[in-house]
Amino acid sequence: MTKIENGHEFIRSDGGYWTRLYTLDDGRKITALNLSHKMGCSVVCARARLNKYTDPDKVMKPVRDMSRANDPLKIDTTTWIDAKNWYLDPLVKVMLK
Repeated sequence: MTKIENGHEFIRSDGGYWTRLYTLDDGRKITALNLSHKMGCSVVCARARLNKYTDPDKVMKPVRDMSRANDPLKIDTTTWIDAKNWYLDPLVKVMLK
């Protein structure tokens, strides 16, 4: 079941709510959820691409990896202060005066 509202096409999803159906330049119709599953990205990322582009090459472009697992600027904050004897640190004593 589809409907058109304010110039946008919507389709009834499995959950019973209306989901916007985007039309690409080559005639394919896709939802943001379908695109996110296909590309392995978030629904927000897929919806942003579908709102910005209609060219299938730009919409289906691979997603950049934004993980910071091996980031050299990542700082280990667990060793900043001793959790058991923090009050013995001379700088803490100065700060608490």
